[in-house]
Amino acid sequence: MSVYTLKNNEISASFNTIGAEMISFNTDSLEYVWQADPKIWPRYAPILFPIVGRLKDHEYTYKGKTYPMKQHGFARDNDFEVIEKTEISITFEQVATQKSKTIYPFDYVLQVKYTLEGKTLHTEYIVKNPSASKDLYFTIGAHPAFNCPFEDGQKRNEYQLVFDEKISPKFHSNVKGLYEGDTYEIFEEAGVMKLPDTIFDKGSLTFNPNKFSKVTFVHEPTQKQYLSVDFKGFPYLGIWSKNQDSPFVCIEPWYGIADRKDHSKDYTQKEGIMKLAPNETFNCSFSIEIL
Repeated sequence: MSVYTLKNNEISASFNTIGAEMISFNTDSLEYVWQADPKIWPRYAPILFPIVGRLKDHEYTYKGKTYPMKQHGFARDNDFEVIEKTEISITFEQVATQKSKTIYPFDYVLQVKYTLEGKTLHTEYIVKNPSASKDLYFTIGAHPAFNCPFEDGQKRNEYQLVFDEKISPKFHSNVKGLYEGDTYEIFEEAGVMKLPDTIFDKGSLTFNPNKFSKVTFVHEPTQKQYLSVDFKGFPYLGIWSKNQDSPFVCIEPWYGIADRKDHSKDYTQKEGIMKLAPNETFNCSFSIEIL
């Protein structure tokens, strides 16, 4: 395990070679990333690949064979290699191994590029299919956890998530991590999601952000804006925290979603699945800005 740090005149960010995970994002005065307290939730900002969410019975089928796969896949727990680095940018790479093929029978190249620009951190995911003859099926997503509250003397339930459009999108319900297909209202005010203590009692909230693309953390009593996440182009957005007392909130841009409870387990028919032709490349990006 190695840790690499990027810095400019305004912000700093650090990353672990295990999972290419961001473990710090800060200014001189404030840390914005949840610091993985093992008593509450022992992760910082895992990368979700080759699945997002949970599979039905923690398994899938491909060409008649059944494979086990734990929630959110395996990339987050495996090593990445640093293939390029400057003072403000770093690129990690993970490739298929004989071990990975026992649970995921595909060749793949997964690259994660982080770049600092002003007070913004850009994250780019690049997935390559190195096979000359076989399609690559995958989903990918981000799971960054942010301190909430950001400062001492505040409470999580004093915060709002303010969307860049004044709409009231419905969220998908789930049971034990699998989606039912029903959707529900949660917004009391268009474009503003409050964070009462009970909001995550039934798990993550998943949205289809086709009419909005940015979320900002706002401390309601002071109206101070702390941080925003811009996820334009992502077909799904998850918002989650561990329990009522957990002092963090995850803002999760996804290309993919957990299985529905009636899913056939066929990996190629999974909702949100991406299909990458031989020798083709997929990329997507999102950004986090300190305000």
